[in-house]
Amino acid sequence: MNSNKLIFKNSIILYIRLIITSIVGLLVSRLLLQNLGVYDFGLYSVVGGIVTLMAFLNIVMVSTTYRFIAFEMGKGSDIGINKIFNISLVIHISIALLLIILAETLGRWYIFNKLNVDINRIDDAFFVFRMSILATLFNIFSIPYQGLVTAKENFLVRASIETIKSILTLILVCLLFIYDGDKLRLYSVFMACALAIYSSLFIFYCRRNYYSQVRWVFQRDKTKYKEMLQFSGWIMFGAAASVGQVQGSALIINSFFSTVLNASFGIANQVNAFLKMFAGNLGQAVVPQITKNYSGGNHARTEQLVCYTSKYCFFLLLILGLPIFLETEYLLKLWLGVVPKYTVIFTKLMIIKALLDTLGDGVVSIVQATGKIKWFQIIMSSAMLLSLPIAYVFFKNGYEPYTILVIIICIGVLNAIMRLILLKKIVNFDIEKLLRISYLRILYVSLSILPLFYIHSFIESSFLRFSSFVFLSGLYILVSIYVVGIETKEREIVKNKLSLLTKGRK
Repeated sequence: MNSNKLIFKNSIILYIRLIITSIVGLLVSRLLLQNLGVYDFGLYSVVGGIVTLMAFLNIVMVSTTYRFIAFEMGKGSDIGINKIFNISLVIHISIALLLIILAETLGRWYIFNKLNVDINRIDDAFFVFRMSILATLFNIFSIPYQGLVTAKENFLVRASIETIKSILTLILVCLLFIYDGDKLRLYSVFMACALAIYSSLFIFYCRRNYYSQVRWVFQRDKTKYKEMLQFSGWIMFGAAASVGQVQGSALIINSFFSTVLNASFGIANQVNAFLKMFAGNLGQAVVPQITKNYSGGNHARTEQLVCYTSKYCFFLLLILGLPIFLETEYLLKLWLGVVPKYTVIFTKLMIIKALLDTLGDGVVSIVQATGKIKWFQIIMSSAMLLSLPIAYVFFKNGYEPYTILVIIICIGVLNAIMRLILLKKIVNFDIEKLLRISYLRILYVSLSILPLFYIHSFIESSFLRFSSFVFLSGLYILVSIYVVGIETKEREIVKNKLSLLTKGRK
């Protein structure tokens, strides 16, 4: 299959998965709260938080595994793929053993001595904790297999397994309604079973379809172990900085303002997380291609993919983000009923931040493909965290709560410039090409949508305005992208596709 068609197909698959899992996730949260009650729901959130914490590690390690496997695939080396897979497996077995030791020592001590819970529920809390650890172990064992599926660009399999897990979770939560015993314990067992099935499906699929690449051969290459551990360490450093910026912002807001402001910031973060997931699907589909082309020496194709990834991730997010930006207040009232103070401006600034972040999607992928990520991660991450002490100083001088997001956006602009400088230094990338194909086109489209803001300001808020601008803004952006956002050759491709569709209908 043509690589562009594969990227398009995988993007569609990932968007369908996102829609299904998002809807199921909302249903699960609502039903779980009804089943467990507020107290047990909160208890599981605290004690079962190990699953959330390890999900963070999961993202890092899957990224590491598929980067190294995709690199070997680009070189056309089956032996190299098997070597990387087995090194990854050993690393994850070691992580699993370390987790067991920490859980049975520090985890046990914390629950029985420090956890703020009813004394009669201590045993339940420890049971939930152990089930959460078991669920996490299943997931850790499957990470090398997940990395292989991603590197193979078999997103249909990955999306199918993730959808099965979401639907299975929904079914299991519904079964709690007919159970009269300890629902908290049963739910923790259900979650362990769901993750066991999820992990087993990845393992079964890989052993059935890629046996030569996943068969067990113990590897003694200390250099490669060290290389993979260093890479994952720097990826984790960057991910931790991103989480630290958000959580640190929440703590600083809390120290200067009321918890109501934290609720406003949290709601805006939820919107931001959804938007980033939406735009990130295209990035997920392209990353393996960038890595394979780079390792295979096809640098012209690699540069092309990087340029187009940043541009189209921005456009996709703009199509969804602009109507939300224009109708933030109306949407929040529809969703929440009562909108906490500053939520509207927090959400608008978060949308701007999300759009700015998409500029780095393709850039980060090629830097990771090179493996030379140490200084890139140090500089980018340090700049991100710099926003926290700056915000602290501004708040000390009486500035408004949303100032912290303005500072984060300014740091984001600085990071966008530094990314280009580092890209030139690390990869010797044609920066002029990136500016011409991607960033300049993004600027044209961004400027072209300004009349929408002017028109919107003259129309009174109502459902009619909301529905009209959701439709019109999307249509307006698509036209703008076609006219000023893409090059002549891209425009010809669109014309040919539309022509084929027209002929097909006739």
